[in-house]
Amino acid sequence: MTNIGNRYEISSLTNDKVKLINSLYHRKYRREHNLFVAEGIRICREAVENGWEIRYLLYDNLNINIDTDIIENLINDVLCLGSDVIGVTSEILSKISHKENSQNVLCVISQKWNDLPSIIKDKTFVALEAVRDPGNLGTILRTMDGVGASDCILLDECTDPFSYESVRASMGAIFNVNIIASSSKNFLKWKSKHKISLIGTSLINANDYTKTNWQLPFVLAMGNEQQGLSNNILNACDQLIKLPMLGRSDSLNLGVSTGVALYESIRKNPK
Repeated sequence: MTNIGNRYEISSLTNDKVKLINSLYHRKYRREHNLFVAEGIRICREAVENGWEIRYLLYDNLNINIDTDIIENLINDVLCLGSDVIGVTSEILSKISHKENSQNVLCVISQKWNDLPSIIKDKTFVALEAVRDPGNLGTILRTMDGVGASDCILLDECTDPFSYESVRASMGAIFNVNIIASSSKNFLKWKSKHKISLIGTSLINANDYTKTNWQLPFVLAMGNEQQGLSNNILNACDQLIKLPMLGRSDSLNLGVSTGVALYESIRKNPK
C-alpha cells in the first residue's frame, strides 16, 4: 500500500520546521541533517522525476505566481511519494527563500552521494579539485548533463554541490549527475585500477585541446580557479591540454573552459 504524505499549514516563523529549513542555507547544517533546499517549479520537478527523496514541499498558499494546475500537480506527486506538503504564509516563504523569483515553491531534499563506480565503459567523468565557487560547480554540472557526462568527482575540499548557489546554477542538472566525494589518494587508486585515461588542464607542456585523444572512457580533471591542478594530479595525467587564448586575457572562467573541453570531447565521440 502506498503511503500518502500529509498536507498542512504553518503560520509561525518560530515553527521548528521553518527553523530547520532556514538553517539549510548554511553548510554546517546541510551536513548535519544531510538535507538541502531547491527553489522553483522546474528544479523541484526535476528532483521528483529523477527519484530524489523529497522531505518537504513548501508553497505560499495565498500567492502562487504560476498556473494553479502546475503547482497542484507537483503537490499531488510529492504527496504520492509519501512526503509532506506545507502551505505557508508569504512572510515565512520570503524569510526562507533566497531566490528573487522562487515561484513561491521550494523543496527540502535528502542529499545523495555516490561511490567511485566499478563500471566505467564508455563514460565521461569530470574530476574537480578544490573548486571554491559554487556558481562554477553548478554551471559545470549543467554542462555535464548537456553532454551526457555521468559522474562528477569532487576531490578533497571542494565547495558544497548542495549549496543554494550551486543548485540554482545547475538548473536542476544536479539531479541528473552522480555526485562523488573522494580524496585524491583514493581517486588515483581508482584511476590506476581501471586504467582510465586522465586528461588534465595545464598551461605548461600541454597540447591544444582539439588535438587530444578523447577516447572513452576518460576523466577530465579541472583545478582550483586560482592555482589550477595540484602537482599530484598533474603528474598522474595521461594527457595535458590547454585552450588557446588569443587576446589579452590569460584564462577563461572555470565553468566556460570545462564546457569547451567537454563539447570538444563529444565532437570527437558523436553519440
